[in-house]
Amino acid sequence: MKILYVWHAAVEKNYRKLLSEMAKEHEIILATAHRWFESSKDQFFNFDAEIDNNLKVYKFFTVFYNHIRSFCYLNFFKIIFILLKKPDIIYLKEEPYSINAFQWVFLCRIFSKKTKIVIESDENLNIIHPLFFRIIEKFVLRKIDAIACVPQKGIELYKSKGFNKKIFKTFYFYNEELFKPIEKKIAISNIGTNKNGVLFGYAGRLTEEKGIEDLILAFSELYKEYKDIYLIIAGKGQKDYEEKLNNLIQKYNLTDNITFLGSLPIEDLKYFYNSIDVFILPSHSTEWWIEQFGRVIVESMACGTPVIGSSSGEIPYVINNKDLIYEEKNIKELKNIMKKFITKELSKEKLSNLVISEAKKYSLENAKNNKLYIMEETLKD
Repeated sequence: MKILYVWHAAVEKNYRKLLSEMAKEHEIILATAHRWFESSKDQFFNFDAEIDNNLKVYKFFTVFYNHIRSFCYLNFFKIIFILLKKPDIIYLKEEPYSINAFQWVFLCRIFSKKTKIVIESDENLNIIHPLFFRIIEKFVLRKIDAIACVPQKGIELYKSKGFNKKIFKTFYFYNEELFKPIEKKIAISNIGTNKNGVLFGYAGRLTEEKGIEDLILAFSELYKEYKDIYLIIAGKGQKDYEEKLNNLIQKYNLTDNITFLGSLPIEDLKYFYNSIDVFILPSHSTEWWIEQFGRVIVESMACGTPVIGSSSGEIPYVINNKDLIYEEKNIKELKNIMKKFITKELSKEKLSNLVISEAKKYSLENAKNNKLYIMEETLKD
């Protein structure tokens, strides 16, 4: 197959490993952003010989940088030039309501009419977008040939929008070379979390919908009974929200037991996951956002570290262990599961092999096979 993969987030070189694997069997053309904020950092596309040698890469400057809905690529002539190469299929890793998706779909239907188009979507909520973006979405959904949904709920969402073409389930993958078990002493020495006791951890955005306040409150209840417990938080947020979290920690006299590491590069996350005893993802569903996957879940499990998660969105499906899921916003339920790791009713040692096995479902090989299957099935008509 000649595959055109349109993916702004492919500025992150670890994501491009998926395309590198595909390129062993197929011709891969990548259209990506010149610059994007991805993996918790502002990135420019940098060619990596080991990953990119077999890819034909086209980088685009963007308008409305870092806005999923509004951004678009500046050079229309470059888009047309790529489309005139007549790819068999376009795999568009952009939301159907985005201007960027509209660009590619609109021009494809003029300059490469026989090319099939698949869109991969992370959406799982029926959000009412402004009229302009609703018009774009209707056009795009009418003109594409298939859609691949990351969240389970996305399948029902697009059916409810009247999409009656092929719908597939897909998923994110993790970097198996990076995320794997490491001896705890080595992990701790690299991340600086040298604590004697049970270590709970969170990594990700510091925002209200991520439920970090619930985690701190549950921890504060446990601290009344158990003093040798610690919470390590990696990530960054708005200054006022970080201050709010710090005030909550001070209110419950937890400054010696809760540590903020700031935002960690992806290379250091492997040490973070391996240094803690259990990872916690306490997300809240809102009117505008539900947890769409939770890549940190798979990365943590791949390191042999179990994950406690709320019932928000895709979290229960990815963790796939009802003993580690609690009703979102239910601090008492969260506390009770955390307590089981303190009393050793549950432990990293007991669950390690199980969670590593679960993470392997999201391996690079499985993700590659899933995407290629979706494209092959789309091309059948």
